Amino acid sequence: MKDSKHEISARQRLGITLYETYQHVFDKSQVFFEKFGLTSQQFNVLSILDEADTPLSTSDILKRMIEKNAGVSRLVDRLILKGLIEKKINVNDRRLIDVKLTSDGEKLCKQVFSHLSEIEEIYGSLTDKEVETLSNLLSKLIVQPPCSNN
Repeated sequence: MKDSKHEISARQRLGITLYETYQHVFDKSQVFFEKFGLTSQQFNVLSILDEADTPLSTSDILKRMIEKNAGVSRLVDRLILKGLIEKKINVNDRRLIDVKLTSDGEKLCKQVFSHLSEIEEIYGSLTDKEVETLSNLLSKLIVQPPCSNN
């Protein structure tokens, strides 16, 4: 991509493309979760609690969240207002709050999980092999240290 004064390198263009792609996928996923009265962040909290064998503290939830910058306490409070989770004082440590799904939260999780394959339509223009290749390439950005411009 050329600007009147600056040429953007391939790596800079990749950064822009990654951001644009993230925004597109995020927006599409929000539309999907809206059908269930949720945001993707709220569903992330519900699914974490659904997978847990026992109630979790808000700090445990935060450690397991995909999007770490989301305010867990705010998300928990909104999900309590929706009747999907409940929180109680931890019996062993009164400084901690235990958070768990309500029966309505469990039902909604099952409902969302049963439709989760619909979100895969976002990646419909890619073959299974391309999805695997792209996933492997993106993982390299996360787990490996930066390399020189080769």
